[in-house]
Amino acid sequence: MHIIVMSSEYAKAINSQLTHGLDFEKKYIESTINKMLKVELGMVKRELKQVKNTLADFEKRHKMGSDEFYEKFKAGKFGDDREYIKWHLQGYL
Repeated sequence: MHIIVMSSEYAKAINSQLTHGLDFEKKYIESTINKMLKVELGMVKRELKQVKNTLADFEKRHKMGSDEFYEKFKAGKFGDDREYIKWHLQGYL
């Protein structure tokens, strides 16, 4: 799963620019940050859709909802079958 991590130094630099910069600089920075966040949100939404589709495939194949599966898996009712491990891990991505 894709994750962007902003360093504290980068965040401080942006904050400094927004605090001390000229109005046109502030507008440019805010616009850029908004665009970056929209792109990131779009990527997260696509990844979430992919995870939901993958879980739906597991649920259809095994005729069981993921919630029920996780409870049974935690209780040790499925063993170490690769299929079940993939399903379990998919819920944590």
